[in-house]
Amino acid sequence: MDYEEVILEKFPNCDVEVIAPDVFELEMLLEYITDDIIVYKPFSVMVHRHLIRFMMNVGKRGKIYYLDGFSDEDLKIIHAGLLKFTWKRDVKINLFKNANPDKDMLGL
Repeated sequence: MDYEEVILEKFPNCDVEVIAPDVFELEMLLEYITDDIIVYKPFSVMVHRHLIRFMMNVGKRGKIYYLDGFSDEDLKIIHAGLLKFTWKRDVKINLFKNANPDKDMLGL
């Protein structure tokens, strides 16, 4: 399934990246995502298991990551790293760890 195309259709005002487990090591992936949090400056980060969405103010382009093929254990490590990074920062993080982004967000 082409998640990038489906997500762009649902969220045309967002930059989309679909990332597979073999692209980055987990620590590097966390650093990559947290660097984008610094660059994009979202007011909130919504984490729906495989889907990470930066919530932006009106008129600003957002960012969505879809972590395709990651195990539940890998996702727990990524989510914990995001929670740790956003701790005591202006960015709120909302973690929906039992969410099904394919069904809930993308309607698949």
